[in-house]
Amino acid sequence: MWITRDQKQYEWLTDIIQEVESKDASDLLDTHIFITQFPQKFDLRTTMLYICERHFQKVAGKSLFTGLRAVTHFGRPEFKSFFVSLTEEHAEVEKFGVFSCGPPPMTSCVEQTCAKLNKYEGASFLHHFENF
Repeated sequence: MWITRDQKQYEWLTDIIQEVESKDASDLLDTHIFITQFPQKFDLRTTMLYICERHFQKVAGKSLFTGLRAVTHFGRPEFKSFFVSLTEEHAEVEKFGVFSCGPPPMTSCVEQTCAKLNKYEGASFLHHFENF
């Protein structure tokens, strides 16, 4: 998971993600990027990015702008429903590694969600994080 306010804030990371994706022959990596600007605050550029990105991801299975397999989401993530959707999409997976980096309130929210979901039978979520 990469959560950022706008596209420009994650562009520096795309080369690293691209390199990791190219070495992921077994399709193990599932990267999701969240751009958190609220829809009502989108400028024209961001709105066009949203429309083009959604369409291209559905058609080509990768980002129009970065070429990454990483899925780009718009808006703040709702962690519980997002993690549950991962267990449905990857039913064969028993352990999910969740990597997050950000301010303590955000990583704490991810940690609490992982802990809650780990109380139920099924896949477990192992959260690794850094705070800044």
